[in-house]
Formats: sequence, structure tokens, C-alpha cells
Amino acid sequence: MPLILHYPDWYELWEESEQNGGLSSKISDFEAITQGNHPSLGKVRWQEIQLRTGLCLIIYEYLPVDEIIEISTSDACDEISLGFFMVGNVRTKLHGLTDEVYEIVGHNRIEFMPDGGKETEEYAAGKHILRVLLEIEPDRFFGSFATEQLDRLPTELQRIAIKGDKQPFYRQGTTTTEMQLALRQILNCPYQGITRQIYLEAKSMELISLQFSQFLENDSFPEPSSSLSLDDVDRVYHAKEILIKNFNNPPSLIELARLVNLNDRKLKQGFRQIFGTTVFGYLHDYRMQQAYQLLSIGRIGVKKAANSVGYNSPTSFNTAFKKKFGISPKALQRQLGKEDIEAINTRTTG
Repeated sequence: MPLILHYPDWYELWEESEQNGGLSSKISDFEAITQGNHPSLGKVRWQEIQLRTGLCLIIYEYLPVDEIIEISTSDACDEISLGFFMVGNVRTKLHGLTDEVYEIVGHNRIEFMPDGGKETEEYAAGKHILRVLLEIEPDRFFGSFATEQLDRLPTELQRIAIKGDKQPFYRQGTTTTEMQLALRQILNCPYQGITRQIYLEAKSMELISLQFSQFLENDSFPEPSSSLSLDDVDRVYHAKEILIKNFNNPPSLIELARLVNLNDRKLKQGFRQIFGTTVFGYLHDYRMQQAYQLLSIGRIGVKKAANSVGYNSPTSFNTAFKKKFGISPKALQRQLGKEDIEAINTRTTG
């Protein structure tokens, strides 16, 4: 039997855990973190970081012990919420605004509920959930931009930022490789103090830019409605895992489709809708990310890195790497080598 929690119940359990020591909080000038364990809610971590005026970054994780259905009724809220689904899938419904939708890994969403409303979310027992949210107060955030700049926002946001027409909406997009990189950098921020705040603000603004750009492009070139079932989604993710496991010697598109029991058309459609790229576009991006890691962490030679990710030609590898990251493999190694020397000097003189 699922644990059904209405809005007040959720926060009563949260406060109860804080009082009995299950949850602890740490607050600094611009950041607050609450984390710990609860018998029903499981492992929780909520991190809230204030950035520039009108912008807040939230990172939250749940590992529920029980299956949970959360039914919340919110008051009027003048914040636009951007969400990026990093780990775990959630079934949700904004009553009166959306049918039941699945917020799955590899997707993101933007929603605005100025008049409040009722929302139902379902969390599976024992399934880790990790989300990155950006909360925007439109009047304060967009107030620093000129009107001609606001004309380049997605349609829903133009109505809010320019006309003050605050109509509710919900919209999903795919999380691209560039978004994934920015998200990983946010989750693994190496800095402290004001440097941390500046870094996280820069990466959050990058995410906003990438998401808005994607929605704006889709306004001009609408994507066909999805015909993927949840079973199809699972098969597409299985195909992705097969590609990753065999990235040095991947199967053909037809072979991959057969391995996951999908036809090739639906497999291609699934990759575009879930990952925002083609099957082998995804494989190419994965290879490049692996090469970047090898060159920046493993400190191996360029030729060996190329071979490790399936390139027999160093020239082809150099061209692909520079196109992806805007820097050649050799230049990257020189840059990282210089940073290592500076880091050692800092440690020895500090």
C-alpha cells in the first residue's frame, strides 16, 4: 500500500524528523542544506542556494523507503520553475493543467502556476530521485533585460516578461549533452564562499540559456507528439546502455533495434525525444566525453585516448574533439598541465 501524503502531512513529517534528530540543517549566508533520514521518507537531502536577484538554485534527493503519493495544494506562486531530472522517474499530474505525465531521466521541464493548484506526484519505493531546480521570480529576474532582448524568449515567457500576462503552463524538453555537462558541474562544484556562489550562478544562467534556446527553437519547428509508451522508453534506455557498454565496437542500428525488440524507426524516434539527438549522435557525444575524461584525469597520450574511444585515425579524433569542445586534445593537456603546476605552487607556498 502506498503512503499517501497531503501537503501538510509531508511537512509535518519533515519537521518531526528535524526535531528528533533524523534531519539536520546547515545554513550559511546564501545556502541552506537539510539532510538525513526518516522512517518513511527515507534518505533526503534538500539544498537551496540564493544566486542573483530573482534566481534560486535547488538540488534535492529522495530515496523513499515506501511508495509515496504526494498530493499538494499550493497557494498562488509567482515563480517560474525549471526542473532537470537527473536520477529516477516520477509520475506527476498538475490538476487542471496537464494530463498525467512522466518526468523521466534525460528530460527537463518548465512550469508556472501563478494561481497555485493541486499536484499529485508518485515516488516508487527504493528508487533514488535527484532533481536540479531553478526558481525564477519573473519581475525581478527579467527586469534587468531590455524589451528587445525579451523578444527572444519562448512564447510563454514573452507573455510574462513583456506583457505581464501570467498564464499557467507546463512544458517538457530533452536534456542535451551541453545541459548534462553544466548539471554535472553544478553538482560537483569545487569552490567555496563567494567563488562558489558566482560559479553556480554562471552555470545556472548557462542552463537557463540552453533550455530557453531549445524551447524557442521548438516554437519555430514543433516536434511531433510522442507516441512512445513507458515500455518503449525502457527499451530506449536499454539501447543506450548497450551502446555505452560496447562503445568501442557498437552494433549497427538494425542490430541495436533487434536487441531491444524495437523497430529502427521507433528507436530513432526514442533517442531524439529522450536524449535530443540521434542514436549515433549520442554515441559520438559519449565517446568525446570519455576522451575528455581520459585526457584530463588519466593523463594519457592523445593517440592512446583516440584508440580507447574507438578512433583509429588521430586526425579524425582531433577534428571531432575540437569541434565538440572548441579546443584540441593537445591544447587541453597543455592547459591542464599548467593548472596542475599552479595548484602545486599554491599548495607549497600557502
